[in-house]
Amino acid sequence: DEEHLDARDGSNAGMDALHQCELIQNLIEISISSLKGLRTKCAASNDLTQHEIRTLE
Repeated sequence: DEEHLDARDGSNAGMDALHQCELIQNLIEISISSLKGLRTKCAASNDLTQHEIRTLE
């Protein structure tokens, strides 16, 4: 029975890791979208805009 419990724990750990990767991927995609918006819709010469672009990069 212990072997079965260990296997389930490993499966849960794998699912948790996959979920974390999906969340990180979503954050990356949001950052990419924000970065594209800053580069196309805002004055790139603006100091605040430049700072935001550097932060997202």
